[in-house]
Amino acid sequence: MDELNIGVYMAQKPDLLLKYYKEVTKSKYLHFGYWEEGEKLDMDHLLLAQERYANKLLSYVPAEVKTIIDVGCGVGGNAMKLKEKGHSVTALSPDTYQQEEFKKDHLRGIPFILAKFEHLKTDRQFDLVLMSESVQYIDMDLGFDKAREIIRDKGYLLIADYFHEEGVDDGGIMLAGKQHNKYLASAKAHGFNLIKSEDITRGVAPSFDFMADLYHTYLIPSFKMIVYALQIYIPFVYGLVRFLLRKPVKKVVEKSLIDAQTFIKYRKYMIYLFQLDKN
Repeated sequence: MDELNIGVYMAQKPDLLLKYYKEVTKSKYLHFGYWEEGEKLDMDHLLLAQERYANKLLSYVPAEVKTIIDVGCGVGGNAMKLKEKGHSVTALSPDTYQQEEFKKDHLRGIPFILAKFEHLKTDRQFDLVLMSESVQYIDMDLGFDKAREIIRDKGYLLIADYFHEEGVDDGGIMLAGKQHNKYLASAKAHGFNLIKSEDITRGVAPSFDFMADLYHTYLIPSFKMIVYALQIYIPFVYGLVRFLLRKPVKKVVEKSLIDAQTFIKYRKYMIYLFQLDKN
């Protein structure tokens, strides 16, 4: 057992698409960018947009906050930035690839917990729980229960993620997100009072145009090269891959590649700072 009394957890398999994204972009963040109007959608500007996003998000951390747990920590960009600002940071994720990233020298001083947030066991309480694009992966009510358990009274929950509105037909786009009104109602029911918010949908939306371009510019050529190599060196495996990855699979992938305007129309990307009242 470590200082957090975290017990033993079952790890989940690493997200290979996130690993591929990290290897291609060489970014220290896995979250979207916050783009300026008319900014060029290339790799260099992605890194600037992601840094801009991180700065905006962390500007919401109240001055009195000392201890923070970064839930769904990605590959450590936000955690490192918080540490550099003098905060005591703990990182949490169920992804073993993200755990491996935290073993690297520049992140080694930040404690890492391999677990789902809902399963976290600790006697420790934090000044702030941070969830940057991890809300959608956490059961809503169980997540608020756990946050209430580990946040000190008058402590904070800072979240940034996208939501959808109830009853809006979005044509079945393959993009998750909690229902907006239900999320706010659950927060209030669990004693979390909203003290600050910002809608950053339009600033985040160009990330989707960038990702579609990334798919066509990097992912498809990479996959074609792998398949070509299989055709030459391992024909049997090539035939199996050709059978499994037929056109319907490609259609499913491309259906998930929405553009910026579709995102703006059907999703709302919000930053919310809540304060916990346990009374």
